[in-house]
Amino acid sequence: MGKLDDKVAMIVGGTSGLGEATAKMFSTEGAKVIVVGLNEEKGQRIVSEITQNNGEAIFVAIDIANSASVQQGVNQAVEEFGTIDILYNGAGIHDAYKNVLETDEEAFDKLMAINVKGPYLTTKAVMPIFLEKGIGTIINIGSQSTFVAGAGGNTYVTSKHAIHGFTKQLAYDFGSKGVKTNLIAPGFIETPMTEGIQDERLNDIPAGRAGKPEEIASVAVFLASDESDYMQGVAIKVDGGWTVGR
Repeated sequence: MGKLDDKVAMIVGGTSGLGEATAKMFSTEGAKVIVVGLNEEKGQRIVSEITQNNGEAIFVAIDIANSASVQQGVNQAVEEFGTIDILYNGAGIHDAYKNVLETDEEAFDKLMAINVKGPYLTTKAVMPIFLEKGIGTIINIGSQSTFVAGAGGNTYVTSKHAIHGFTKQLAYDFGSKGVKTNLIAPGFIETPMTEGIQDERLNDIPAGRAGKPEEIASVAVFLASDESDYMQGVAIKVDGGWTVGR
């Protein structure tokens, strides 16, 4: 028996890093998985790895900054699996620590479209399914930048603070209607987004190392499972303790 048996999980940003690890771990816990991204080659590879391990998964190509694309992808997922029980909003990009003067309008708009508008659009598309059933789970992915400055630049920090507020408001608006919404705030994790970054924060992490994607995925399993049913609007830091000294 898995913790997510008979659940259908849509993993947005599921083609690499934290999303990939989460998709695979959700599958091992019994969930049917929709891997969402733009890179079909990576998405189909992950689907193939899941199915080879006796899991069920499909890849759905979605531009999460485009409402029509998001709705089409949600419709495709429902057509395949009949419903959606869990929405994992994990797509995101970084801004290379640029301050406001170094950030042009195009770069600001692109990052906000993916990091903020994307979760808004996917949530808006999936929420009617949750409300009709009277149950559903949303997991948003924040960052150390959800709480403090310095873990990104102006736009990234702004976007991750925004997702914290988005999470709390979703819990406030829909928690009483059976929709559970929480946020995971990863620290410095070994993913393609952090590859090649010589981050001095590593020297300030009490755990003494960077995190593993699987360590974030295990928290996502907990938040998606019945074990966390009394948690609403919570932001869980998984950062090796870096923020405790900030």
